[in-house]
Amino acid sequence: VLARLVGGRSAVSLADMAEEYRIDADVFWERVQKLYDSWKSARGADQLWQGVDAVVVDNGKYDEDQLYLKSTAAHNWLFGLELPETVIVFTDTMCYVLSTAKKTAIIETLMARRPDAACTSILCYVREKSDKDAANYAKLVEKIKFSLDGKTVAALIKEQPKGDHAKNWRTALEASGIVSVDLGPMLAEVLAVKDDAEQALVKRAAFFSSQLLEHHVVPTVEGIVDEKKQKKHSSLAADVEDFVQREDVLSKLKIPRDKIPDPTSLEVCYTPIIQSGGKYSLKPSAESNDDNLHDHVITISLGGRYKSYCSNVGRTYIINPTKDHQRNYALLLDLQQAAIAALVPGKPASDAMTAVANRLKERNPELLDKLTKNVGFATGLEFRDGTCVLNLKNTKVVRAGMVFNVALGLEGLDNPKATDLRSKKYALFLADTVLIGEEGPEVLTSKCSNKWDSISYQIQEEPQAARGKENQPKKSATSHKSGVELTETRTRQKNQQAMHQAVDERLREHQLELEETIVHEALRRLNHGEGADDGGTKRALNTIPTAYKSPDQYPRDMSHTQTHVDVKAEAVLVPIYGTMVPFHISTIKNVTKSEEGAYTYLRINFNNAGQGLAAAKDVADVMERFKGMDSIKEVTLRARDPRNINNAFRLIKELRTRVMRRDKEDEEKKGLVEQEQLRTLAGQRIHRLRDVNMRPHPSGRKSQGLLELHANGVRYTSNKGERIDITFKNMRNCFFQPAQKEHLVLIHIHLHNGIMIGKKRQQDVQFYVEVIEQSYALDQGRRGGYDPDELEEEQRERALRNRMNAEFQSFAKKMEEQAGDLEFDIPYRELGFNAVAHKTTSFVMPTVNALVELIEPPWLVINIADIEIVHFERVVFGLKNFDMVVVFKDIKRDPFQITTIDMQSLDQIKTWLDSCNIKFYEGIANLHWPMIMKTVREDPIGFYEGDAWRFLDLKGPDGSEESSEESEESSFAPSGSEEEEEEDDDDDDDEDASDEDFSDSDSEEGSLDSDESSGKDWDELEKQAIKQDRKSGMEDEPRKRGKSKRDDDSSVDDDSESERKKKKKKPLPPPKGKAPMRPPPKFKK
Repeated sequence: VLARLVGGRSAVSLADMAEEYRIDADVFWERVQKLYDSWKSARGADQLWQGVDAVVVDNGKYDEDQLYLKSTAAHNWLFGLELPETVIVFTDTMCYVLSTAKKTAIIETLMARRPDAACTSILCYVREKSDKDAANYAKLVEKIKFSLDGKTVAALIKEQPKGDHAKNWRTALEASGIVSVDLGPMLAEVLAVKDDAEQALVKRAAFFSSQLLEHHVVPTVEGIVDEKKQKKHSSLAADVEDFVQREDVLSKLKIPRDKIPDPTSLEVCYTPIIQSGGKYSLKPSAESNDDNLHDHVITISLGGRYKSYCSNVGRTYIINPTKDHQRNYALLLDLQQAAIAALVPGKPASDAMTAVANRLKERNPELLDKLTKNVGFATGLEFRDGTCVLNLKNTKVVRAGMVFNVALGLEGLDNPKATDLRSKKYALFLADTVLIGEEGPEVLTSKCSNKWDSISYQIQEEPQAARGKENQPKKSATSHKSGVELTETRTRQKNQQAMHQAVDERLREHQLELEETIVHEALRRLNHGEGADDGGTKRALNTIPTAYKSPDQYPRDMSHTQTHVDVKAEAVLVPIYGTMVPFHISTIKNVTKSEEGAYTYLRINFNNAGQGLAAAKDVADVMERFKGMDSIKEVTLRARDPRNINNAFRLIKELRTRVMRRDKEDEEKKGLVEQEQLRTLAGQRIHRLRDVNMRPHPSGRKSQGLLELHANGVRYTSNKGERIDITFKNMRNCFFQPAQKEHLVLIHIHLHNGIMIGKKRQQDVQFYVEVIEQSYALDQGRRGGYDPDELEEEQRERALRNRMNAEFQSFAKKMEEQAGDLEFDIPYRELGFNAVAHKTTSFVMPTVNALVELIEPPWLVINIADIEIVHFERVVFGLKNFDMVVVFKDIKRDPFQITTIDMQSLDQIKTWLDSCNIKFYEGIANLHWPMIMKTVREDPIGFYEGDAWRFLDLKGPDGSEESSEESEESSFAPSGSEEEEEEDDDDDDDEDASDEDFSDSDSEEGSLDSDESSGKDWDELEKQAIKQDRKSGMEDEPRKRGKSKRDDDSSVDDDSESERKKKKKKPLPPPKGKAPMRPPPKFKK
């Protein structure tokens, strides 16, 4: 655009022209110096510059069909704009420019800021129409002949510029007899390494490419597939090009203005390449055909360009994938990672292709012929640098500052399971823009995820037969034999069990794959030092608390016969045998005072290594160092006059409270990460939410305030003047929860690093407004059903709820647009369930990225990315509730338990976890998780290389459960000896206690061991139990007839006191022919 303006404007003065298109002089002289340094350092005949004596960069008329020319790249690199029909000649001491008066006026301004140490100067010649520049051409040829040997010139001989001016110049140069060599490889070498300004432009271009694909192209394709529309590939690609030219492109892509300061400089590098339906070409020169988009495997490749600097990103999206799709895509992702890792400064560029080929030979050599011929190329001002292609023949050395488009794929893959002809063949493709840094490569397009979860879609087509049954009348659930209606209540347990089994059967195959995946990922993390237990990052031992360094520092106003409290030194001085002995306040555990007779006693108890320790200053560290040594446990003082003891008692209590409060605040601030400074929007419109409450409250009391959106974060200012700033970089999760069946509409922010609010460090901050009254007064008079006042009040509440929902949602969208890479989650109410996450029952809901409960504090926010596995406990279908334990990838974190979940929600939670690629297990008892995690932390690598979490699985590899129908229908188990019953009684007590904490249930172990020792199979034991029950029933019946009411009462009392202790809940027996299931020995309590 600038080139066309420069070449065609005539009504503007030269001064105005130079002012409007001012060139950055510092950048120009710096890059000219870089050009001369490269030329003079490698000018030898057998070196890069092949002994050339001068350099010529000539350019013809502007050509829209040729965007990427070496001459255009050179102009943009030096001047920041293109100068059509301009000839530039670099000799050993001068730079000569032949162009129009307007362009030379721009270039001549550079001489005003020429550095004294510059390697050259600029001399401009204005074109003459009278002789068609013949005299000017002669001057330039003469200058070339006087430069060094004057025999060889480096020129862009492979380019064919348009226009008579360029053709005439080349004719004059050729007639002079000067030998011309190709400048292309030399110029490419100079432009290959980007400086800081160029790297910033490439990063902006890459960010734009990622956002364009993630927030426009992919949603558009999803809509076409979801709504089953017919759209041609070429038409869709053209729409993307038109979208980039829109004025509101930044707001549509959620790109903040500071990321792309000049939106008019945005353009696409090429028409996007969108392919599907079995016809694929993975070459950079491929084009989108006119076939309609096919909902199977879709490859998308697009490039964003900012101020002439290019970037590229390519992804493959798979709908209803098979195992082969997932396996081949995981292989391609691994190959790309190998290529990127091989791009190391100082190594040859061919290492990237070599690494990919070796990895493919190792994992699947049959696909070698499917691999692309290269794995990318260098990019920058030219989209594809033909002199630096990542293949086996490239001998160029990778240097820091280079930018590569790492693009590779597998083409012509077969899908034998496909029923559609267009799905028989498919291709996989990945491309990313990579910047080579001093410490290694950096993927600039990582904002556009290439993970399997992000590129795969599972769309279930509803069968025709199923759709036809919807309108058919349901069959009557009545037994023909008895005429009794089989209601849902009567068959609830069996129906519920069948439903659970059906869900498990459907999810089993994917869950087995996840089991292998989590072990592989855990070993990778541990081998890279992520999540390994380092003993809690050994704390530095605290120094011994010291009150005085010498007796000279003792207070001078103290009495040597009375207890003295030195508040300033935080010490208590006690007279012992006429000597004042100081004790630091942190060594005192507690103090008591009592009166006996004429004396008043003051008892001071001290911390010691064998007892509980005070919280002040982590005294445990200090006391542990003196463990085993003699220590003073307590000191008792008495006095007739109670005044000094009373004063000392009061001062010790106050001082100890103050010190503990101070140390607690210091502990809260320990490890606090300082946020970046909030940049306010000065002179711009600031989006605000008024009359908003904040939790936790800054001052400890509820108060309203103002929430403002600024350049890099939000600011809350309460009515009392308290101010809380939260930056976008510190926001890990953001949630917007509208007021639906709740009294609050809220925005919740979960932070990466906690911030101090009041005197406590907080990891979660919430802004909310109450839209309805949370409670009502029951003593008010009851209104009628058609009370107009009550109807009006309901309408006002409904209007307030809708208005606040809209305001909060609008503010959340503004935050997303301002931040760029921030995304708000909205909880899925239809997937929610009631549970006890902390102390009270609350409604827990999943979101896209987390599991949350945001109404009742303390809030629950568990990121899905942090979850290793989930274990369901107490899954016994006779119970109404079960528990869920979340185990984190970070083994240093303790598992989190969510209890009292309705059994009806089990299948729903399992399905959701499976869709999030989270492995789950289930068991019938609560486990002792502290002991389990202790074992895992002792040897995490050995744990995962062994059976890992498989000991939690109560189902065999074929999915058969470790319990049978007979065990579920029978509520009795064979009885053992009295000693075994007593042991089982103790175990039952432990089982009852295990519901309160993560304790292991030993009741089943005891009962199963006793049954094992009897030597009989389960059929014989059950028959024996039935006979004993019948026999005992016959013997007891006569006695019951002869008993009086008084005897009956006494028997009840006896039963309540003695017999009740012997009664036990019989456990369910294991299935036939199988040994009882129990945890591995290392996890036994």
